[in-house]
Formats: sequence, C-alpha cells, structure tokens
Amino acid sequence: MSLSQALSAVRLIRPTRRRGFCPACRLWAAAPPGEPGAVHVEITPPALTTLAFLAVAAFAWAFMILRSRSMDGMAMDPGSLGPFAASWTVMMAAMMLPSALPLVFEFARDAEGRRRWQTATVVLGATYLSIWLAFGIACYLVRAVVPASWSDQRLVGAAALALAALYGVTPIRRASEARCRELCALHGPLPFNLMRSAVVVGVKYGLSCVGCSAALMVAMVVIGMANVGWIVAVSTVVLAYKLASTPSTRRTLLLSTALVALGVIYGLMT
Repeated sequence: MSLSQALSAVRLIRPTRRRGFCPACRLWAAAPPGEPGAVHVEITPPALTTLAFLAVAAFAWAFMILRSRSMDGMAMDPGSLGPFAASWTVMMAAMMLPSALPLVFEFARDAEGRRRWQTATVVLGATYLSIWLAFGIACYLVRAVVPASWSDQRLVGAAALALAALYGVTPIRRASEARCRELCALHGPLPFNLMRSAVVVGVKYGLSCVGCSAALMVAMVVIGMANVGWIVAVSTVVLAYKLASTPSTRRTLLLSTALVALGVIYGLMT
C-alpha cells in the first residue's frame, strides 16, 4: 500500500472534489503503480480541524516560551487565582491538546457531514480543557493552604515528582490510561445531538486523562509553571504514557524511573 493510499484509508486525504472546501489544501499525490500521471488530492476537513487544534497547542507553547523569559522559572508561588487560571489553561493547551489529537480526529471524522460538526469539535476541545482547568483550580486551592515556608524547599518539588513516579505504577493510573485509549476509538456513531455528544465525550475523556496524569500536573503546580524546560520534560512523559504503543509493565517502570531521576535532578539544583 502506497503512502497516499494509506492516508486515504484513514481519511487524512481524499481525491480533490470540484469546488472543494479548501483550494489551498490541495496536494499532489503519485499515482498507484501501473497508472500514469499523478492525482490531485486535498486534506480532508477532519484532518484540517485536527491541524487547527495542533496549531492552538503550538501557539500555547510559543506564548509560554516568551512568558518564561520574563519570569523566574523556578518560582513555586502560584500567585493570585486569575493569573494562575489563565497560565494553567495555556499550559494545558500546550501539554495536553497534542495527546488529545487522536480523539479530536476520530470525533471530527465521525461527525463530518452533520450540522455544525466543526463547532461541536471545538466544544469537545473546550470541554476537555475545562476539566483540566477545574483540576488546576482544585490544586491551586490546596496549594494556597500549604505553609509559605515550604515554597523555597526544593525537597518538596523532588518529592512531588517521586510521588508522580509512584502513582504511575498504581492500578488507578493504568486503568485511566486504558480508558483514554478506549475513548479515542469512540466505537460507532455519535449518539444524541452533536453538541451534547461533544460535551459528554469531552468530560469522559477529560476525567480519564486527569486520572492518568493527575500526579504529574500536581508536580507542575509544586515546581512552578514558568520553567519551559520542566514543562517539556513532563509533557514528554505524558505523551509517552498516552500515545505510545500498547502499554507494558517494562515501559511503565522505565517512565517511573525517569520521573524519579527528574526528581533527584530537581532536588540537587541550586
């Protein structure tokens, strides 16, 4: 099977239609063996919608990088609630939207052709981020009651990463990871009207995602959200948990070991 045939099979591209939806998205693809010439293809609307979500994540990363240059990257004080919520939402868009792209694409592919399916896909993404925002606010409220004297202790950040490593081998996290993978497949046509389906799918996926990565996000609150290097490190672990091939005990132990190593590094930094 050629590359173009493989992309067509998963509905990432399709033959160009007369007066297609996006002339700028038209491509050239080599003809199958034995057939002369090349064929015109275009990116499908579900694939383009997914690319839009990826662009949002890229802009969020760019914003965080620019912001980190003007802040103390290791500051552990979350500040007031409003700025924290805004920063947290941007960080979740950067860290978590890439891992949600398979779900976004499946939803858009199943919903394509139904009324307002693009809007419903946006609602799905917004609902997903809202679940993470609620979790972040809960972390903020808990962090607010922690004695201020803890704020400068790197031991707290190292311990948070070590606890995230320990959480990584628990049945709760493994079950949440399996649930994430199951939800990404969607399994059949979407029930209800599309808006309701988007909210239901976004809530279910968000809750399973929180169950999978909650300890890592708590560690981010403790460490501080202005250091892009640590955000990249934690994001890499999140992607390894959620987008890697079939999970295994060996991979889980390796990731937990990596988190312990990160905790040691954080604790030794001066």
